[in-house]
Amino acid sequence: MIRNLFFLLIFIIIKLNVNAQQFKFTDLTPSKNSSFLNGNSCYTIKFFLVEGLQGQTVNTMADTDFLIAGFIQWTNSSFTLFRVDIQSQLGNNFYQFVANSGTVIDPSIGYFDLNLDCKELNISTLSVDIIQDVIWSTTFKYFSVVRINNLPENVEFTYDSQIVKVYKMGGNLFRIVYNENFYLSQNLDIWSIDFTFPISNNLIISVPFKNRGNIVTNEIYDLKLYPPSGNFVLYSNVFGSLLSFRIKSNLLNPVYRLGTLGYYSTPRPILGKPNNLTFIATCLPIMANGMNFSLYGQNETQPSFKEYSNFFVNITESPRLQTPNSKLTSIKDNSTVGMAMVTSEYNGTEFKFDFNPFQLEYKQTFTITDFPFGFIGGNNEMVKFGFSLPINLISISPLNILTICMPRCITKMRGDFEPFITLPNSDVGRFEIQSFTSSYIGNLKFLNRIEIKSIGSPNLSSVSYLKIMNSKNTVHDNGMLVSGTASDGIWEYLTEIKFELVEISNAITENSIKIEGNLDYPVTYGFGDYLYQIGNNISKLTYPSINLKNYNYLNDLVQVSFLYNDIDITDQSVDNIMFFTFNNIEDYKDLSIGFYLTDEKSLNDIRFENSIFTILNPNYKFAVWDQTTNRFRVNFKVPANTLPGNISYALVLDNTNLIDSNYLSNEYQLRATSIKVDIYGPIVTKIIKQHNGWLFTIQDEINGFRDGFLIVKGLLDSSFYNITINMSNLIEGSGDKIIGDYKIIIPLEFGIGSSNCITQDYLITQASLFDTYGNNNTYVKYFTLEYYENTQSFESTRNPFIHFINDSSPFSINYYCTGELDSSPPNLISFKTSRSSMDVGSLDRSITFTFQAQDLESGFKQGQNPIVYLVPQRLAMEQCRATPTITNSTTITFSCTIEVPVGFGYPDGFLVSVYGFINNRGTYSGFSSKDIKDLNPLQQDWFVSTDFSFNIPIITSVSEFTNKDSTLFIFGKNFRTVDTAIIYISNGSDINLKTITKTYSSFIKLTEVPLIDIPFKLLLLDSNQINIKSNEFLINPIVYNFNYSGPTYTPEPTLQPTLQPTISPLPTNPPQKCLGNPECGGKNKGYCQSGFGCICYSPWYGVDCTSKIIIIPTPQTNTSQPTVEIPITGGGGGQETNSTEFLFKSLVTLVSIRELDFKGEVIKTFPFDKWVFEDIDLTTGRYNTSIVSQNGNDIKTTNITTIIQWFNSSKNITFAGQELQMNPSSVKFTIEIENYVFSSALNNLELVMFASILSTDESDDFCSLKQFGDTTNGDNSNYIKLQVQDHSMYGRFIKRAVVDGNIVGIENTLLDEFQNTIAESTSHSTQTFIGIKIPHFKNKVIIDPDFFVLLDSESASGENSICSKSNGLSASKIAGIVIGSVCFVAIIVISVVYIFIKNKNSKKFKEQIQSKLKQLN
Repeated sequence: MIRNLFFLLIFIIIKLNVNAQQFKFTDLTPSKNSSFLNGNSCYTIKFFLVEGLQGQTVNTMADTDFLIAGFIQWTNSSFTLFRVDIQSQLGNNFYQFVANSGTVIDPSIGYFDLNLDCKELNISTLSVDIIQDVIWSTTFKYFSVVRINNLPENVEFTYDSQIVKVYKMGGNLFRIVYNENFYLSQNLDIWSIDFTFPISNNLIISVPFKNRGNIVTNEIYDLKLYPPSGNFVLYSNVFGSLLSFRIKSNLLNPVYRLGTLGYYSTPRPILGKPNNLTFIATCLPIMANGMNFSLYGQNETQPSFKEYSNFFVNITESPRLQTPNSKLTSIKDNSTVGMAMVTSEYNGTEFKFDFNPFQLEYKQTFTITDFPFGFIGGNNEMVKFGFSLPINLISISPLNILTICMPRCITKMRGDFEPFITLPNSDVGRFEIQSFTSSYIGNLKFLNRIEIKSIGSPNLSSVSYLKIMNSKNTVHDNGMLVSGTASDGIWEYLTEIKFELVEISNAITENSIKIEGNLDYPVTYGFGDYLYQIGNNISKLTYPSINLKNYNYLNDLVQVSFLYNDIDITDQSVDNIMFFTFNNIEDYKDLSIGFYLTDEKSLNDIRFENSIFTILNPNYKFAVWDQTTNRFRVNFKVPANTLPGNISYALVLDNTNLIDSNYLSNEYQLRATSIKVDIYGPIVTKIIKQHNGWLFTIQDEINGFRDGFLIVKGLLDSSFYNITINMSNLIEGSGDKIIGDYKIIIPLEFGIGSSNCITQDYLITQASLFDTYGNNNTYVKYFTLEYYENTQSFESTRNPFIHFINDSSPFSINYYCTGELDSSPPNLISFKTSRSSMDVGSLDRSITFTFQAQDLESGFKQGQNPIVYLVPQRLAMEQCRATPTITNSTTITFSCTIEVPVGFGYPDGFLVSVYGFINNRGTYSGFSSKDIKDLNPLQQDWFVSTDFSFNIPIITSVSEFTNKDSTLFIFGKNFRTVDTAIIYISNGSDINLKTITKTYSSFIKLTEVPLIDIPFKLLLLDSNQINIKSNEFLINPIVYNFNYSGPTYTPEPTLQPTLQPTISPLPTNPPQKCLGNPECGGKNKGYCQSGFGCICYSPWYGVDCTSKIIIIPTPQTNTSQPTVEIPITGGGGGQETNSTEFLFKSLVTLVSIRELDFKGEVIKTFPFDKWVFEDIDLTTGRYNTSIVSQNGNDIKTTNITTIIQWFNSSKNITFAGQELQMNPSSVKFTIEIENYVFSSALNNLELVMFASILSTDESDDFCSLKQFGDTTNGDNSNYIKLQVQDHSMYGRFIKRAVVDGNIVGIENTLLDEFQNTIAESTSHSTQTFIGIKIPHFKNKVIIDPDFFVLLDSESASGENSICSKSNGLSASKIAGIVIGSVCFVAIIVISVVYIFIKNKNSKKFKEQIQSKLKQLN
């Protein structure tokens, strides 16, 4: 009995307890209930699913102390998912949570106990493995890789982010990137930093520095600032001031950094030769006002750096136009079924336009647009603005915000308006994800499939777009819809895995997906450990990622080789193959491994400059597993003329794991040689304005200019001209692809002074120039759409107008007309749309617009065609540029046809508007959708409705395909039933393939594709349904030809011996005073260096930097004797825009050799008579002659060889151990005398040369001047200056020669005794003989002089000059000297417009000189 009562009591207690428990708690948290300290606490996120056991709704959850509240993630009639954020203290923490269906929480009816263990990390359990030493990489700077063993996954640590950045790679691997604040002051071989764990526990990470090679030479010189004054004006395109410098280094790729205030850029090599390169860098415009910049380079003892230069740049910001701070007039229209719109207009007088695009924002969606969209009337001095946008009848927001803003705007134009209907319940527009899957398709790509359903009101709400919020924030519109509707459908989109650096300290930025609907109720789902109701399940969204099986890949990588391991890339691109494999290959062989080159040329092509504005975003080639060789292989192309040495590359395994070739051993490197480096585009060195265009001097000194284009716009009417420049624009006789003059004409159809046009300026707003190997330099004056979307383009090192920074005056011309401004803009007479509705999921997505416009007052400006705009809800506009079909003087009929993208405008349709009518006298017009509707209200020409079908396959794109590939990725729509691919080859053959291995609605993987190296078309079809076939898609394969055959260049001609020891002290120039007023020409032309004299900035030269080098075409070759004769156009050079057409003419020739005794008296003379000429190349010729020398019975034939080389561009040469700079338009004589028999061991030789300059102008007011002295630029040479008026012939004579293989000093003198043998100098001409004294030699002597011509700032009048009106002599300023070497160089700098000497004057001059030279013989 007692026993029965006991069991009854137990049953009652249990029954009562069950009745009390009204809620069931389920812990769905993916992570564990233990965590580690982060600071002084542990932070934990928990997810609880709470069920009302009696069917009640659960809406409250908290702990019993009411300190921790739960946040509802999702709820229905009896289930609620709560998120609880808990901060716990060190040790074991106990919590009791309760729930209720009301606002009162009663633990007696339901509770849940939770224990959390908050731990402190024992740092002694950690150890560090050095996976990769500190190495230099162009893409990552200095970095290392370490592994921290025994580190729990959820432990956080901190570090000094001012000196390093740390990136998690997986498998407890960490990439450490060292900042400039750390390594510029580092001088130890072990680099150490601290990882700080709670509580104040430091783990020291010490990594060895990997030396890149012993630095024997690392010299920086020839620093040039652009603009030279250092006063930089910050324009809207954010182009910066530039610094260029040259280096001598035994390292092929030395490291330099340029920066200020903690912001640094990487100076990039752009051209030159190995070990002697020109670098360029941006002085980043971090802030307005002045800033100090420092240039750092590696010390001879790595890893330390030293500061090579410090300079100040004064940065000011140019004035910019602002959007008027005005209100737009907004007019709503819902009179058409299926489409409502709002039209906003501005009719004030304050809106001015300067070609900057503007941002149009509507309901948190914005677009960047440019002229002519919205420009309905006026001109750029007073714009009338108006446009129509599609809107919804219904909105949850009480106010729709609409704004227009210029770049970096302070003020905005606003046109806010209220919706037609405002819904108070936000749930009407709510969406939920019903399912989400992610499938790996290969090549580091995932295909994501997401099902979305409108929960509130499917008939009212629809999806507008999906926004994947990660490091790139990608938007996918309804073109990604593959089935269903925009209210209840399935979308497919791609995720491409790219290597990216996400710093640990910034890892709080999590990936998520945002669903934006038409009723302004966005929903965001986070990827990761967050839980949601997905369909009927509670689950999380997993972001697509590669799961590596093994993180020991740096050590596992083996057997790396190349088809061609050692290549020469001089003037040739080389097709190559890389082979590699791994130990533990089963962990790797199923991976898609990306490959890309990181050499300077490849990085230049993707516009990566390694500064705060640039990101690394290469296109990968993908390695494939070769079953035959059991190795990976990947095809690639090595670009021509890139930096030689080890061609660096990277292998990408996933978004955080990458193998940088700089880490690998020497045997795994791809080695390249090249005698030249050019990874820089063409530049413009001179601009001459003309009445309808410009004359450009374009220079590309190694690869040569190929082509380019200019964008020119009318400042008043925004007329637009895209002008192509190529070799057909080259003025005959002005040069070649290396340097030449190009005529650029704006195609204006009316004549100068015409009355049916308006006077206005035409401005170059953009320019792109390409060389023969694709290097590109681009100038953009104003923001463009590209610059909004791609901030890495903000840098300016690739500016073709580097010589014109801050000076935009040469970029505009004024075109004069007598006509007055037209007060009446063009008018739209009719507008017709070919269809009022369209299926944007079909193959037929073309639509045609035909319209007629009229301008009775001045007519339409030729070549300026209007644009039809298609505007959907998301503002992702499409443009259709019209062309005239029927024209007369005042009326034009236009037409255009466009194929819209798949899904465009679905489901709401799109509006149609037209803008860009420009008349001849400075007025434009455009017409909004409302204007088109008002033109003919009965026709629906202003709006097109859309539908979306899913039955016809559509190919939209394919993966990169080569002639060595057998697999093709195909992207598009409606592929589910496709089972056959047909390839139509351009040679007429067809191939049917059924090797489709993966099929999704938007993706197909086609295998066993035959090897094809010519264009072909691809068609997809369903063999069971004859009408189900796709569009034909054209594919152009990339062709690889593995036929490398070694160097293809001819070595440069040289007479220099390989061994040139110095046997006696070499002569140097004495200290020079700095001349000029202002000194050295002023701060923009040069500076004073103690002991040397004036050091000039290019293109200025001379002892006082007041002469400027000028450019001339290559002179005609004299094939009978080593003589250079140069006609010189008067009046200019440099950047002058006007020329006086009088002529100068200069001549340089070899006269004779003379043997001198120890007293300097002439004992033998050998005049030069007959020469044998031989062409070496277009700019170099060889002349040979001989004489007979004798001393008693010792008789020999003495050979004299002269090489004359013309330099079209600046170039560094080395002669007799002295580096010399050859200027553009200079000529160098290299003279070799061999086997001369001296009469006495005490005798020596003297080479006699002649130089002259003559003006053919017959003016009276002329002067000439002759000067001889020492140069001041450190080349230890003599100079001769022969000046007539403001043009000078200069010769440079280096004070050394190569005698019997030794470098010895020599002497250069003027031969005054010859002056009586020729006509004396006059006011119009001057000439001289120069003697180069050569010491006694046994076998051979080589000398190397040069000449050039300069434009002087002052004429030759003054002391020591000969003038036509006064023969007084005085010392005038020496204007710009640069003369070449012991060997004798004559550089002639001439105006760009090449004019041939009149036959009469040329003949007279030549006869006079030849006559006088014969007298000497």
